Amino acid sequence: MRYRVWHKTSYRYGSPVPLSHNQIRVHPRVMDCQRVISSEVTVDPSPVARRMWADPFGNLAEFFSIEQSHELMSVTATSIVERSLPFTRSPQIAWRDLVSAVKNPQRTIDRFAAQFQFDSKYAYRTPGVMEFASQSLLRNNDLLAAVKDLMGRIFSEFRYRAASTTIETTLQELLDSRSGVCQDFAQLMIAGLRCFGIPARYVSGYILTHPAPGQVKMVGSDASHAWVSVYAGDGHWVDFDPTNNIIVGDEHITLAWGRDYADVSPIQGILIGGGAPKLTVNVDVSQIKNNSKELE
Repeated sequence: MRYRVWHKTSYRYGSPVPLSHNQIRVHPRVMDCQRVISSEVTVDPSPVARRMWADPFGNLAEFFSIEQSHELMSVTATSIVERSLPFTRSPQIAWRDLVSAVKNPQRTIDRFAAQFQFDSKYAYRTPGVMEFASQSLLRNNDLLAAVKDLMGRIFSEFRYRAASTTIETTLQELLDSRSGVCQDFAQLMIAGLRCFGIPARYVSGYILTHPAPGQVKMVGSDASHAWVSVYAGDGHWVDFDPTNNIIVGDEHITLAWGRDYADVSPIQGILIGGGAPKLTVNVDVSQIKNNSKELE
């Protein structure tokens, strides 16, 4: 399946900004199941300097510097991506055997996965998280069965409520309120798996949304999305979406992955002045039909 993704982020500042340095991660990843046909980012005002590089996790990052006074900054990413069904490891593997393999890794692929066992800024082990996750892990010996169980419990026991949390909301606050957004659910699931030594990473991207029957999809009404990738051994990772209680398929588009949101934030930076900024984000994900000119 082919998709066009349009993602515009705008900051309107309360006072002029004479200088800002920014880092973005809005270029989709190239993977076995994902081909990037085109990816373009426009910035307004025009930067005086731009450069791209691959970060430690292999994500495509870009830096830009604006050195003229501005009260509005916008970053618009437009990409054409071809997505296929990802490989899903079918043989059963006990999660305890997996943990043993990455605890004393003998292979490069296991050593790479081992870094996702440890606490990070937003996905960290706590007694409350361990208690919650233990109900799934201790009653399922099979790795994928245990992860599916944990995902299903997050989906059924927590309510999605837009703007109910911030990036600084703690995991315990999330457990107490039982409501949050995709970012929260992903980081709770990651932290729960890490409590038992299972490597898990945070994935940022998009998902194709479908309007209700009889309704027309509103352009720009989509949002960025987050889910979880779990190491299944032998260099294979399986992606789980706790917000929707599904194993990730060909309607998810991957931007970046890391230990948690801090590693994959779409935009972050430093600036002089500006006051309190007003942030506006618009996203549109649309499937490209076979007869579309964008296929060329």
